[in-house]
Amino acid sequence: MDIPSFLNKTNPYFQKLKSSDKAKFHDRVEKFIDRKSITGRQNFLVTQEVRVTLAAAAVQLTLGLDTWDLDYFSQILIYPSEYQNPQTRQMHKGETNMGGFMCFSWIDFLRGNKTPDDKINLGLHEFGHALRFSGMQGHEPDYFFDNYFKRWLACASREYTKMRKGYASILRKYGAVNINEFFSVVVETFFENPQEFKTNLPELYHHTSILLNQTTAIDGSIVLNCRESLMKLNISKDIKENRTLLKYVLPNSGAIYAALLFVIFGCFSLLGDGYKHPPAYILFILAGLCWLHLERKYTRVYFKGKNLMIEKGFFLTKNPHSKTLPISQLISFYANYYELDNTPKIEGCNIVFYYEGDFYEENLYFELTQPHFDQLCDVLIANYVHVHIVR
Repeated sequence: MDIPSFLNKTNPYFQKLKSSDKAKFHDRVEKFIDRKSITGRQNFLVTQEVRVTLAAAAVQLTLGLDTWDLDYFSQILIYPSEYQNPQTRQMHKGETNMGGFMCFSWIDFLRGNKTPDDKINLGLHEFGHALRFSGMQGHEPDYFFDNYFKRWLACASREYTKMRKGYASILRKYGAVNINEFFSVVVETFFENPQEFKTNLPELYHHTSILLNQTTAIDGSIVLNCRESLMKLNISKDIKENRTLLKYVLPNSGAIYAALLFVIFGCFSLLGDGYKHPPAYILFILAGLCWLHLERKYTRVYFKGKNLMIEKGFFLTKNPHSKTLPISQLISFYANYYELDNTPKIEGCNIVFYYEGDFYEENLYFELTQPHFDQLCDVLIANYVHVHIVR
């Protein structure tokens, strides 16, 4: 079977790819078929055309990803039409089972492909579930997808919440069932009606393009490997600069007091013949260690334009450890919240961010008052950064 010719005739997505991407698509289709057990049920005959059509839906979804073959789901069962789940006794058109297998009603699978712009596509929908859960039981998920999904979720939760409350949306209503169904419904709309999606939900479309590392151009062509350029657009909202928002609280720092005391005692120890004995120098060494501890922990964090500015180091190491992070590259913010004498305290904050092709976690040493913490969270949430508070 000539797979590229078959795809050119039957697959609208494949037709929109440039030549080099078509070769990549073809290669992955063949590998997908080789790596999966695709079996017919109820006398359904699995032909090569069936295998290629099935694999094409999975490859379409994951073409921009590095880890793409959804290896946890190694078995795919195909029924001629709707089938009854033997456990729930309910009728299904498709199923992504956490036992590591998937099921499809073939007539409904083909119906989803027949109308490519109705935002209903069984193959994309179920493979969306498989992508979401592909890291099950030690199986390797796509590295970027797994790390960026929290940022996508922070953006998606706004539309999802509106749908749960009954508000109208361009996304079909089934997405309001739960967040997993919402993701699969987003996937269907992303591929079947990208221009409507981009026009009505531009921020969610933007983050979905980054997540899947592909987008649809104005002329309808498919653009792969667009992630880096989209993140550099930094479509985050401008934020009024506030240099006092977050900083290490010096009066509460035991390190600076310890350093000063060791220096003072060291100076007194030098009096007379003290300079001839080790204790004075030991005190100065201890003072230096306390100062280095302060240098390591001292942190100033503030917003400037569309960037988060992180200045670490009090004096000696101030400049080498400074960072300017576009808000578009922030993924998550974690904070420990507790109460001391009925006063809210927030400290031990971490941020996860994307920088030059990898994800990093940065520890931020500062204490926050409740008003400053609320202000920080408002800014991050408004820019779709995932915020997690540990109590």
